[in-house]
Amino acid sequence: MITLSNIGWQSGLRDWFLQRFTGIYIGLYCLFILYYFFITNELSYINLSLLFSSFLFKIITIVFVFSLTLHSSLGLGIILNDYIKKAYLRIILDCFVNIMLLSYIFCIMQILWGF
Repeated sequence: MITLSNIGWQSGLRDWFLQRFTGIYIGLYCLFILYYFFITNELSYINLSLLFSSFLFKIITIVFVFSLTLHSSLGLGIILNDYIKKAYLRIILDCFVNIMLLSYIFCIMQILWGF
C-alpha cells in the first residue's frame, strides 16, 4: 500500500534536489574564485579585500556558506544513517555535526560582516 509519506517531497526527493542544487552552486562559486585568481595579475591581500568588501559578493558568499552547510549536513546525515545502526548514537552524532556546522556559519558571518 502506498502512503503519503512515501510520495513526493517526503521520500528523499527533496534531499536529492537540495544536494544537486547546492552542489551546482558550490561548484559555480569555486569556479568563479578560480577564475578570479587566474585573471588577477597580482594576488594580494588588497585585491582579495576589495573582492570580499563588496556587498553583493558578501551575499553570494553567505549563500555559498549556507549551501555548503546544507550540502554537508544532508550528506553526513545519510552517511550516519547508513553506517550507525544504534539510534541514540546516530542522533547524538547528527546533533554534534549540525551544531558544528552552525558554529561554522556564525564564524564565517562574523568574519564577513564583522559583528
